[in-house]
This record gives sequence, structure tokens and C-alpha cells, in this order.
Amino acid sequence: MMGIAGVSTSPDGNLDSRRSWRWEIWLYFVLFAIPLVGFIHRLVINILIDPVSMEFGLSDTQASLLQGPPFAIVYGLMVIPMGFLADRGNRVALLSSGAVLWSLGTLACGLAPTFTTLFVARMVVGLGEAALLPAAVSLIGDSFAENRRGLAMGIFFTGVNAGFSSAYAVGGIALDLAEAGVFQWVPIVADMSPWRQVFLLLSLPGFLLPLFLFTIKEPERHKAIQNERFRQSIKRLFSSQPLTTILFLLVLQATVLAVADNGIYAWLPRLLTRLYHLSSTEVGLVLGVIVATAGTISGPLAGKMSDYFIQRRGVAGPLLVIIVAVSTATLVAPMFAMRSVLLVYVATAIWVTAIVAASATTFTFVSVAVPNRLRGISASLITSAMALIGLGAGPTTIAVTLERFAFARDRVDVAIVVSAMPLCCVALVLVMWIWRKARHLPAPAGPEVEGTMK
Repeated sequence: MMGIAGVSTSPDGNLDSRRSWRWEIWLYFVLFAIPLVGFIHRLVINILIDPVSMEFGLSDTQASLLQGPPFAIVYGLMVIPMGFLADRGNRVALLSSGAVLWSLGTLACGLAPTFTTLFVARMVVGLGEAALLPAAVSLIGDSFAENRRGLAMGIFFTGVNAGFSSAYAVGGIALDLAEAGVFQWVPIVADMSPWRQVFLLLSLPGFLLPLFLFTIKEPERHKAIQNERFRQSIKRLFSSQPLTTILFLLVLQATVLAVADNGIYAWLPRLLTRLYHLSSTEVGLVLGVIVATAGTISGPLAGKMSDYFIQRRGVAGPLLVIIVAVSTATLVAPMFAMRSVLLVYVATAIWVTAIVAASATTFTFVSVAVPNRLRGISASLITSAMALIGLGAGPTTIAVTLERFAFARDRVDVAIVVSAMPLCCVALVLVMWIWRKARHLPAPAGPEVEGTMK
């Protein structure tokens, strides 16, 4: 029998504890590092959007379209077939291929001569990153026992959050250094615009991720999964009542919250530069520290809480964590418009804590409530909706609110609250509805994978 990441067990079924522990820590590290790099590549454009807009002469609405739709459309459409591949193919190879592809897209962003080519380069980033979440959720589901998936998922989403924060901090610092001419000695990039230099240099770590991934052995799974066709998987998923209804509501709830979250993340830098006159470097450093700290605490904590509630309330247990998280996000949203930069920082910290907890726990719920043959496709359906609607509409929603209500250009704070508050309230109603339907949901039937880490 195989243990985590391919660690062998002895004939009596007991793992060699030291070897198992080393491989478990290494798997945690890899689960952290992959989304860290991926989300830097995904979000660094948010800190670079002002110089990009100046070079291409973009309005706020045009710039927000560049931040959201090109990535979101391709990501959202391709994440579903990626989920199918994650349920049947080699997830380590899928993640490695995705990392190379999104890194090439980031590299192309720095070389883009026009708005159109930059738009296409962002689409390539979206195509590569479509493999990330469904493959990771499926990998975690087959590598850990039910009562340990929460912690693993929490660490993965801590990496996601670290990518969010690093995109601001690393992007802001790199832009400041590039503007100061620090990279003039680097071949090829020396004569490029500072924002182009940042894209090119930050693309490089992504090409190293396959080296980490290929140290992990693909976990075993039930053979029947590999022979089921895509149409059969979709039919099975949509005929599994009451799980189908619960998943539909979960997709809706996660999507509504994602619209608010992506809007706030995209516009926070402009809130701080326009209303409080901070520099890009200051914004990157401050947001980087806040987001990294809050997310590092929230991810593992939410994971442990999910594991706790799973043991006591069954597969619906993680939903209690989501209820608390969404309630917290709803209460904190008005703080962004209280005309105090300190309160904006506090609001950001609390918001990040709540959103990371809600996101990680959503996929923990999928990993324990959905049969293993359907985890990848279920996770990809949620991710697709969050990308197509959440990421695609989030930044633009705040831009349209700012212009539609004729707010002053620097009153980004009011536009954020007007956009985010109603969305948070809807998400809270939905997650309460999900809890009512799922609290008596049984554990998924069928064989679990041999080699699950106990």
C-alpha cells in the first residue's frame, strides 16, 4: 500500500513515521508554492495597471476589462475540461504543464506591443492556470484522509493568499526598482518600460515549478474512474440529489462572493493611491504585509476548524466555517468608506481573513461531500463560475459603479461599499440555505483510494 506522496508502508500497514513526516511536509510545501507563484502571475497586473494604462492610453473601464475578462473568460471555459482531466489523468503532469503555460503567458505580457496582444497574453495566463485548482483539489482528496483534508486545503489556500499579497508587494517593489534603473544591466529588458521589466522577471520562477512537482508521486485512485467519459461524469453529477442542488447553490454563493472579492482586490491599489496619495511601492508593501499575515493565519485555522466540524457535524461541518466567514465579510465591508487609511488597513485584514477562510472551506466541503470520481469536475464548475462571473465582472462592477453614480474619481471607497455590501448579503443568505439542505447529507458512498494518509 502507498502512503502520502508515494511513501511505502510496512506489511502490517504502519507507515515509517519519519519518512512519512518528511514527505508530508514536502507535499505541504509544494501545495503552498504552486498557487503562490500562480497567483503572483495572475494578479501582478493590478499593481502595474496604472503605467500600463498610461502607455496604452486606457480609461478606467478599459483598464478594468484588461484586468478581468481576458483571463477570466479562458480560465472559466477551460477549467471544466481541466477538472475532467484531473479526475482521470496525471495531476502532477497537468499541474506542471499549466505552470509552464501560465509562465509563458506572463512573459508574453512583458513583450506585448499593443493592447490587443497584452489582452491575448492574459488569455494564455488564464489557460495555464485553469489546471491549478481542480488538479490540486483532486490531488488533496486522494492524498489525505477525510479528517485531514481541511488542513491540506488550508495550506493550499494560504499559498493562494500569499500569491495575492506577493503580487502587490513584489510587484510594487519590482516596479520601483525598475523605475530606478536597477535592472538596466539585465540583457534584453534594459531598454523596456519598467512595467514590462517586471512582467519578464517575475515570469521566471514559474518555469521552476515542474522541478518541484516531479518530486511527488501521483497518488493511486480507483480504476473505474479512468474509464468514465466526460458526458457520463456530468450526467452522474447532475443526477445525484440532493447533492446536485447543494452544489448549484454552492456555485452561486461562491460566485457572488467572488464578484465582491475580485472587485475589492482590483481596486484597493487605486483606492490608496487616489484617495490617500500613497505611492505604488507603499501600496504594494502595506497590502502585501496585511494580506500575507491575515491569509497565513486564516488558511490553516479555517482548515483545522473544518476538520473539527467534520468530525462532529459530518460532511456539512465546513459550511459552519463559511457562514462565519461570510457574516464577517458582510460586517466589515462598510469600513472601506470610513475616510481613514488605518481603517482601510484593518478592513483589508479582516476581509482577507474571511475570504480565505470561505474559499478554502468551500473546496474542503467538495473534497468530503463529493465522491472522489467527481471531485475534480465539481471543483472546476465552482472555479469556472467564480472566474467567468467573479473575476470577469468584479473589477468592472466597481468601475461602472464609480462612473454610473458620478462619484468623484477619488471616491473609490464609496464605489467599493456600494458594490460589495449587497453581494455579501446575498452570499450570506445563500450559504444559510445551503446549510439547511446539507446538514443531514451522508458521506459519499463508494471506495476511497488506497494510500490515503490517515
